[in-house]
Order: sequence, then structure tokens, then C-alpha cells
Amino acid sequence: MEDQSEKIDSATRLHSLTKAAHGGFGKNAAAYDTYRTGYADNTIELLLEEIVLPKEINSSSLKYEILELGAGTGKLTELVVPKVPTGYRYLATEPSRDFLDHLKSKSLSVETANVIASNIPLPDSSVQNILCGSCLHWFCDDESLNEIHRVLVPGGKVIALTHVEKFKEGSWMMEIYKQRFEVIERVGNPTITWGFSMEWETILDDCSLFTTVKKECHPGQGITADLDFILKYVGTISCYNALPDNVCQEYLDRLKENIMGYPDLNPDNMTLPFTNFLFVYTAN
Repeated sequence: MEDQSEKIDSATRLHSLTKAAHGGFGKNAAAYDTYRTGYADNTIELLLEEIVLPKEINSSSLKYEILELGAGTGKLTELVVPKVPTGYRYLATEPSRDFLDHLKSKSLSVETANVIASNIPLPDSSVQNILCGSCLHWFCDDESLNEIHRVLVPGGKVIALTHVEKFKEGSWMMEIYKQRFEVIERVGNPTITWGFSMEWETILDDCSLFTTVKKECHPGQGITADLDFILKYVGTISCYNALPDNVCQEYLDRLKENIMGYPDLNPDNMTLPFTNFLFVYTAN
């Protein structure tokens, strides 16, 4: 049986992580949208299969058939919205105004709002599905989970996607992995390993508000590009984005130097592979 103090410690770290996210993702939306990878087609199809849409469009008991939390610049939104039948209501929310403005600039057929997961301005039991694209780890705390549960209808779904890099041992990729921990410690979160630690998964598994329905992993949409593009991707990661621009660049310059030290490296054609994870929960 898991020690209760371990659960509390994990929740405390995740709460600290949530606060860090607001600082890490308050700027550079255009760079995030350009250099962040999206989701593989088959993963999006599986997500769509999980979405429950009532037969009656604009049911009076619902405000939205789909609520997306942490929509960011719309990396997931733009893939899902075109495949949702006309008439169903989709609200994409995001805490960062910079990121939300970028999402709005895409002119998707979706409502938008500046919202945090711990304070969702919707009535009780007014949402059928909640989508989270690579963001659930930012707000997997008691306050937010209670709020998510409140707005969902009984049996409503939380459908979460996330993608993490597949770092190959002994390869240049490990330089990215090692430096990330150094940057995390510099921004003041030495015990947090960001979203790729998957700590939040245990909290949801143990949460009495939700039942875990599905966990799957699939090959993701990797990044194949030159080294400079990959470094710009690294610079969009929240812990780097939280640094002053000049300090961030110093880290990226050092990372480039370390990576270039690997033999048989073609800096004009590199691939950083990803794995996609799909998680499905229902509200109890």
C-alpha cells in the first residue's frame, strides 16, 4: 500500500509545477506553434472515437459537448475541430493570453476563453467531454480535479493526449535530456521532471472522482529537421521559456556544442522521435 505521505509529496510537487507553467508559457506563442510537434493521425482518430456526442444537438442540459483545457496555440484544437460534426459546441480555453490570441488568429470554428482549470466559469454538469492536449500534468491537483468533475456530466469523459520524446541511450538526444534537468533546477523546481515524468498519472489513478478507462501508447509524430530547428523546439519547453532570453540562448548554444561533439552526426538531417499517450477517464 502506498504511503500517504508519498501521495501528499507528489501532489505538492505537481502544485509547484502548475504555478511554474504560468511563468513558462506566458510568452513566445508563435515559436511554440512553429516548433512544437503535433499528434500522429492515428492517435487523433482514436481520440475522436472516444468523444461522446449526444444525439440531440444543442441539448438544453449541456453548455458544451466539448471543453478543451490548456488549448495553448491550438495544436490539438486545429486537428479535432474540423472533424467534429457541425452544430456541436466546442469551447477551447487557455490560461495564457498570448497563446490564446495565437489560437484565435487561426480562425477555427470554436469558442475561446481565458480560463484556468481550477476555476471553470460553467454550471455544474454542463460538459460532456473534456480534452487535454499535453497539458493535464499542469493542473492535476485536488482543486482542479474537483472543478473538472463539477462541470462534467455524470459519466462524462476526460480524454487526455500527451507526447514525450524517445531519448535513445548513448545518442545525441541524451544531451537534451540531461540539460533539461539542469534548467529545471535553475528555474527553481529541482524535484520536478516536467510532464515526461508522468507523475500526474498516479494521482488520477488514485482519484475517487474518476475511473480510469483506457491507457494506450503509439508512435508519435517526431521531429525530422536540422539541428537549429530542434534547438528552437527545445527552447519552447516551459522551463527554457521561463528563463530570460539571453540565458535561454546560452543554454541552447552550449547544447548545440555538446551535440555537435557526437561522431557521424548529420546536423542537417536529424530525427527526434516521440511517443503519443492516450488516457481516458470517466467522471464517477
